Amino acid sequence: MDIVDNKPGPGDGHDALRLAKAWFLHVEKLDSDRTLPPTDHTVWTEHDLAAALFIRDFVEDALAGLEPGLADRVRPDVTAADDLFRSFTVEDPGDRMAKVADIDLIGRGWWWFRVPASGPIVQDLARY
Repeated sequence: MDIVDNKPGPGDGHDALRLAKAWFLHVEKLDSDRTLPPTDHTVWTEHDLAAALFIRDFVEDALAGLEPGLADRVRPDVTAADDLFRSFTVEDPGDRMAKVADIDLIGRGWWWFRVPASGPIVQDLARY
């Protein structure tokens, strides 16, 4: 991983696997938090959601830098996390996440245009 820009280097299968696992773990946490009350101090916020979406960006960059055969071996893990993420999120124009992350969403992946359908993050996003 390049220390300067925090993006995975091209062809680094280890980073791709590590990032795919991080994406999956973040998605699982976001999903499990939906059943918790907003007063629970372990619940992640809209900023944690943004962090997870940045990780998904890094996953995509890492996959793009891999040899096709290696990328094909990592992709099923990413797809499983993506499917789980889609299962508890709804489409969103992205305006709120753009504000939370303080970024322009032009050219960003589909994941930036989905937010949880329920749970404390929904309440957080209502402020935007």
